[in-house]
Amino acid sequence: MIKMLYGIVDIGSNTIRLKIYEYKNNKIKSVFSKKKTAGLIAYRDDGKLNDEGINILSAILNKFNKIMDLLNVSKRYFFATASLRNISNTYEIIGFIKEKLGIKIHILDDETEAQLSFNSVKDIGLRSDEGILTDVGGGSCEIIIFENKTPIDKGSLPIGSLSCYEDYVGVMFPNKKESENIEKRVIKEIEDLDFVKTHKKYLFGVGGTVRNLKKLLVHLNFINEKEDTIPVYLLDDVLDELKYNNKENFNKILKVKAERIHTLVPGIIIIKTIAKYFHIEKICVCKNSIREGVLYSLLDAEGL
Repeated sequence: MIKMLYGIVDIGSNTIRLKIYEYKNNKIKSVFSKKKTAGLIAYRDDGKLNDEGINILSAILNKFNKIMDLLNVSKRYFFATASLRNISNTYEIIGFIKEKLGIKIHILDDETEAQLSFNSVKDIGLRSDEGILTDVGGGSCEIIIFENKTPIDKGSLPIGSLSCYEDYVGVMFPNKKESENIEKRVIKEIEDLDFVKTHKKYLFGVGGTVRNLKKLLVHLNFINEKEDTIPVYLLDDVLDELKYNNKENFNKILKVKAERIHTLVPGIIIIKTIAKYFHIEKICVCKNSIREGVLYSLLDAEGL
């Protein structure tokens, strides 16, 4: 009987997450999860992660490493996507963390990130053999077009829920003009990638933005908890519900996911824009994430 613990640390632009999985009898079970909101994208100066941001990153990784020490996690994998990929001092930071903490950070390129997100759900959670998968993160957004459960086109938009908030929003929620600017930016980035022209019925959402969108819709009684798909028209309805920057609207998100009060609405705008661009009818919320995709790749490399 093979039993092992795998610790996966996902260094995102907004949050840093640790998930520990148990692999036993050819089955995977999540046994521990912890996250810290870091907002690394807010600690950039002239395209570099500044010293304050580096210290925050270092402190969180050190804490997560000590947790894995206590739980006797022998197999550990630390990775970053747009959070460290889209800065100019990436390798300086990698070297610093390696020297200070003995931790090796793997930087995933955008194509690998997209593929791992897809791998996390391709064997479970897809109600259709064709569609579009998206993973809206804090600093980037992956899009994968697939048919017969095989990607036929994929790319990464260099924007996310947190970067859109930083770049376009003046208060807490984007006003009408700011929302339009986010939509225009998303469309421009999609068109720049020159995706294959296609219409799909389903958009499969991976990651916290789409999961919290569903939680918000349930909280506002737009859908019930048991529904596993979201009609696209509801995104316009929920954005209309949150169009005013006032305490009443702030509380609607605070009751669902307080740390996403400033990023959830920009994230919803990104999802809505992608859905409408590809003429999507329904959005499916996937339970897995890129972290499971990373785990599957580690198990495959070990022949498990």
